[in-house]
Amino acid sequence: MATKTIYSKAYRRLVSRLREMREAAGISQSALAATLGWPQQRLSAVEAGARRLDVMEFLHLTSVLGLSPEAAIQLATTKAGASTKSRPGQKKG
Repeated sequence: MATKTIYSKAYRRLVSRLREMREAAGISQSALAATLGWPQQRLSAVEAGARRLDVMEFLHLTSVLGLSPEAAIQLATTKAGASTKSRPGQKKG
């Protein structure tokens, strides 16, 4: 039986990057959750790896963090330490 993606190294790396982006932008979990229209507990569970983001939640979250859909997908598919075209907190023009 295949391992669920929520337990994969790639998913944990992605969630870690999203948390790092939020923190680098100086945004609290509560503030980001309010902007997303989510309970703070949902964002906490996502960042803790206890809840998986669906694709629409992922795109909404990354958009609020300033990423284009293309940069968000690149963030999800690049290895740790690799750079992305769009820096955290910057929208692609």
